[in-house]
Amino acid sequence: MGTLLPGSLAMDNAPRPPAPIQTLPPEIMAEIFVNFLPPYPQFPPLAGLLSPLLLCQQWRAIALSTPTLWSAIRLADESEEEAVHQFEVMTTWLARSGRSPLSLGLSGGRHARFRPDLLQAIWPHRRDAMRHITLLLNGFYRRATTKWPRSIFEHAPLLISVVLGASFMVDYMQLPWGNITHLDARCFYEHECTDVLRAATNLVYCKLNIIQDKTSMVAESVPVHLHLRDLILCKDHNVWQWGPLDNLTLPALRTLQIPQPNTQLNSHRAFLLRSQCTLEELRITGATSTEGVFREVLPPAGTIKIEPRGTWFI
Repeated sequence: MGTLLPGSLAMDNAPRPPAPIQTLPPEIMAEIFVNFLPPYPQFPPLAGLLSPLLLCQQWRAIALSTPTLWSAIRLADESEEEAVHQFEVMTTWLARSGRSPLSLGLSGGRHARFRPDLLQAIWPHRRDAMRHITLLLNGFYRRATTKWPRSIFEHAPLLISVVLGASFMVDYMQLPWGNITHLDARCFYEHECTDVLRAATNLVYCKLNIIQDKTSMVAESVPVHLHLRDLILCKDHNVWQWGPLDNLTLPALRTLQIPQPNTQLNSHRAFLLRSQCTLEELRITGATSTEGVFREVLPPAGTIKIEPRGTWFI
């Protein structure tokens, strides 16, 4: 055995200095934790890496006293057992979020089983905290046994950002369209696009994936949108002629994305001239023509990006 040096035992028993991270003020630690998660309004996982629950294992007091760590939650139900667990998670996170602006996501397939008391958990927060919602409920409205009230998000004055999945229909749920500034609609019929644009006059960003109606629709007038800067139009069919574009006026427009097949360039020229906007970027998807064709017909644009058929912008 080696010889024990004098004083070595005392040194081993001496209290170790705290790790540098343990000397930081709680406010700094909380800010580090917030930046550890995906940026709001994106959803962190409910468990594991990048979940605020991971922080609770070693810094529980700070994590529980930082409401913004718990302000974004997404539930994806596929089974009764999973629904019970995720309901418990949601009620816990909502309680910890305090009055922080909420980002709520609900997604599920045709067999999703959202518990009735989920509404009771969401309801108190819709007016004072709900800021972003993502509804990706494939087939949920037609098959769910629980009848959601159409007005659950209607009186949510802080709600400004909405992502709507393929099975969402405007008639199924009332939203505070006048408040919405950011809209991503994954699958809207032409008449739904018209209805929403007539109501959501404060949009700043709008992405519409448009499905052609089976019957031709008479274009209805749409109010002038004074704030809409980014308009992204996608399509699901080769034939694409959307009447309301002829009546849109967007003086603040800076970025425009449109599909080319069957696009009437003269109609788009009239739209841009009527809007008198300073277009910084024009994107043409599914293009079969060259940039020169568009520059010859359309008003000047800072940048024109041509994407050939089969490619799409995000």
